[in-house]
Amino acid sequence: MVTIEEDLEMLARAIDMGIDPFPPPKPKKPWAKYAIASFMSIMMISWVSKFLMRFL
Repeated sequence: MVTIEEDLEMLARAIDMGIDPFPPPKPKKPWAKYAIASFMSIMMISWVSKFLMRFL
């Protein structure tokens, strides 16, 4: 079990070593949304074409 004093000591040691324990949040990049959207579009086109090919 770690006490508050030990946590503060580790935090102080990290700051002394030049490690930022609370870095600023990274800006969000929309690439994952674009990848999912393109994948879903391809899948929907594929399913619709398979569905239409049954009746042709």
